[in-house]
Amino acid sequence: MTTQEFTIGTEEKRAALEGVLRSQAFARSDQLKRFFRYICEMEIAGRAQEISEYTIGIEALGRPRGYTPHDDSSVRSRAYALRQKLQEYYEKENPGAEVRIELHKGSYTPSFVSRTEASVERIAPAPERVWRFDVRLTLGVVALTLIAAFAGWMAGSRRSLPDPVLREAWGPMLAPDGNAMITIPSPPVMMLMNYPEDSVPPVEGIVPAPPVAAAFFRALHPNRGGGVYLQSTVNDALLGDALAASVGVRVLASAGQRAQVLPENGMRPMALRGRNALIIGSPSYSHLAARILANMPYSVYFDPAAKQEVVSDAPPGANPKHEFRPVYDENGQLKEVYGLLTVLPVSSGSSSGTRLAVFSGITSAGPQAAMEFFSSPASLRVLKARLAAQGVQHFPPSYQVVVHCVLDGTLAFSWTYQTHAVVSHPTLLE
Repeated sequence: MTTQEFTIGTEEKRAALEGVLRSQAFARSDQLKRFFRYICEMEIAGRAQEISEYTIGIEALGRPRGYTPHDDSSVRSRAYALRQKLQEYYEKENPGAEVRIELHKGSYTPSFVSRTEASVERIAPAPERVWRFDVRLTLGVVALTLIAAFAGWMAGSRRSLPDPVLREAWGPMLAPDGNAMITIPSPPVMMLMNYPEDSVPPVEGIVPAPPVAAAFFRALHPNRGGGVYLQSTVNDALLGDALAASVGVRVLASAGQRAQVLPENGMRPMALRGRNALIIGSPSYSHLAARILANMPYSVYFDPAAKQEVVSDAPPGANPKHEFRPVYDENGQLKEVYGLLTVLPVSSGSSSGTRLAVFSGITSAGPQAAMEFFSSPASLRVLKARLAAQGVQHFPPSYQVVVHCVLDGTLAFSWTYQTHAVVSHPTLLE
């Protein structure tokens, strides 16, 4: 059961490419289509050696010439999403593809390969092993964050010094003795699981799935036998949050920090005293974010009338002056959301010592966009100019920034400044 390379003609490669681009998996992912078409066309044209993170950003994702991949992780995050979509396509829509296109981790050059019948068969695991496969996927996002943390630390050994505006904005968090930690929440969720009828694990939190949920699962996995169940878990981090954590690790590593990534579950606010911290998550599933943002001008609220989350300077019904709502496309899919960056000293009223940053927003793309904004020298210079226009010459001890975010699927594709608020008298732990 091996993957075998063989000589594949141009027409077969183009047919394989078009099959992927026409698939349901890529139906609402225009940026991923451009990304995928660009790298495949370059390979077909014999120019694979010219593919790079920079050229993909310029030619496929519309980044301006001269942009810095180090400060903009959009290509890396899109490559991850692309690999997920390819896996979905070949597992669910075209498991018997004669020619598969693969994008291996750590590479932006696609591989056109032929798969034997044996390798095709192993795509669908036997029913009795399905639940183990699903558990590994559940833990995979948290593992992604930990791996990113290690990779970021290793990259720090070959680091270049952070941009001066990053050092100014992050302040003590990038100091040699910054001792910064990153917290990532894991909201309680119910997963759809597949077990043979006589092999359901004897643990709490496993119940038969409702008919609608079971039908949804069967449509995705028509060949799996057994029953469909709901299983509760608190070990599943959201992908946008995990990507935000990996970006935070990269910035800390660039300053020589060995970032500590910790699960939020079980952590109390008092644990923040004396520590620089990056808190990722929104009030709906992060108790740390909920407590901190309750005392700030802007927060993330659920509007029961509109049945959606909003970033606002007042709760729903309290006549907010500024409110930012998500935008949907004609198919009812989210296409624009908002992130919320909050920076403040751990001890109220102090401009030195330890600092805390909260990355929140609408869906997990909001925290991701807020982190990308805070990690981008270009974005921070825009914010600094806005502050200077108000007579504030340096980043204040406490402030908030609302970040506009355009989505590609469920992840942040681009992020821009929307508005900000300087906080005069923040209260955090007192």
